Amino acid sequence: MNQDVPSRPSNGAAAASIVLSIIAGLLWVLSLATLASLGHSDAAGNAIGEAYAAIQIIALWSLLTVMTIIAGIKGAAPKLAVVATLVIVPASGFVAMAAADLLARAHLSPHLWPIVIPAAVPPLVAIWCLLALHGRTRMAGVALAALPAVMVAVCLLIQPLSLMRKAVDDAETARLEKYDADLAAVHTGAPMWEWTPFLDTQDSTKRAKVLDNIRSLDQRQAQAETMLDRGDFPIGELGSFDLDPTRELCDKARGLLRKQVAPLLLKTPNSKPYSDVAMQVSDAVSGMNWLVGYGCSCDAESMAWESMTKGYRDTNFDVYRLAELRSPEELGRTLRERPERFSMLGPKSHLKGWLGFADDKDLHEQALAGARALDRRTADAVEILVGKYDDESKWKLLRYLTALDLEATMPLCANALSELHGQFTKVYRPGPNDEPRPYSELLERLGNGAQLPDLIWLAGHGCEAERELSEAVGLVNAYRDSPGKAEMLAELTWLQVKR
Repeated sequence: MNQDVPSRPSNGAAAASIVLSIIAGLLWVLSLATLASLGHSDAAGNAIGEAYAAIQIIALWSLLTVMTIIAGIKGAAPKLAVVATLVIVPASGFVAMAAADLLARAHLSPHLWPIVIPAAVPPLVAIWCLLALHGRTRMAGVALAALPAVMVAVCLLIQPLSLMRKAVDDAETARLEKYDADLAAVHTGAPMWEWTPFLDTQDSTKRAKVLDNIRSLDQRQAQAETMLDRGDFPIGELGSFDLDPTRELCDKARGLLRKQVAPLLLKTPNSKPYSDVAMQVSDAVSGMNWLVGYGCSCDAESMAWESMTKGYRDTNFDVYRLAELRSPEELGRTLRERPERFSMLGPKSHLKGWLGFADDKDLHEQALAGARALDRRTADAVEILVGKYDDESKWKLLRYLTALDLEATMPLCANALSELHGQFTKVYRPGPNDEPRPYSELLERLGNGAQLPDLIWLAGHGCEAERELSEAVGLVNAYRDSPGKAEMLAELTWLQVKR
């Protein structure tokens, strides 16, 4: 027996090995969970996940290296096996990093196979360390010599796996080069069907270029109807081409939706996962959203698509949206509230539809005049104020409230004052010991600066605004004099006294 190698490990070495093995085991489990989930989030989430994976690999392999050093010094492994293992273990950490890089895009070949490397090497190292410290049989000696070779074999898997990913990347590069060449060959003014194949890209800049070319076509409406008749129109892009929601377009789009759903029906329910049709359903929902939003009822079509999806396993939210599209309030909602063009507005439009164009300097006066002409403008204003998920419309209403010729009804007063109260209480008020701040900063903190004039209008039209007036006076007084403060404070104070 080699006199330089103790026959038995010290108690300290054994205890340290056990503690480090437990910690390494926990890190190993955590690392595998992180590696298996890479690439499943957005760009920021994926970057954070990759950083965590790298940190976990560094920590785990550092522990494995320390365990190997302890086992090599205190254990009974042959010197050649110790030297080989001390080289292989740190090197395998770099291989694990390369595997993590492949796993960051696990949707591509070789998919999740690279996880074999970080999954297999740590247990092999732990077994080697255990045998080095406690193994005294001939079989243990054989295993101590063989395990480093097994680790090398596992690490060498990175080569074919990397070649598989390189083949995928090369094919994608070639595809993108062909895409660019084919797109460059399409001349300006080419019919819609020559442009639509190029919408299938992850490059938002190129997609925007294609959409701009389609929207510039003088004959896009007729060409869209031709494609709908032929069945090659991308139904999910129906709202992207600046089309007119005419009766002809509505009928043809509904016809295409009926044609597309028929081949997707399953003869045996639940025989396939919903993921097989998720993309088609998503496109159909997008198309029907646009149609229904512009007053084209798709009740029969949404029912047909919903019935089809229920034959698949593990459906998603799109199925519920298909049912929502049959709600009466959904019909014409976009046309009433958020039309694409100013010319689509009319007497039946919602106040928020007119306010949507009020910030356009060329349409500002027309938009406000149209809003003032609405019979339901006060009721629409109340609806905007009580809404929970449309802060943009609420903000615009407060910005233009004094110009809308509204009726100061009890619901309008109560909800408008409640909104103003909430905004006033959130604004920073300089204290006695704080650095003085100018009144102009208060207006900046209020955002659009219309809240104080709104309060004056509401109080001047009979709304019970004592609390809000007191809040506003205190807020204005918290800021030092600057242009406009004295006039605003005088108006607010006068309204308080008048009441």
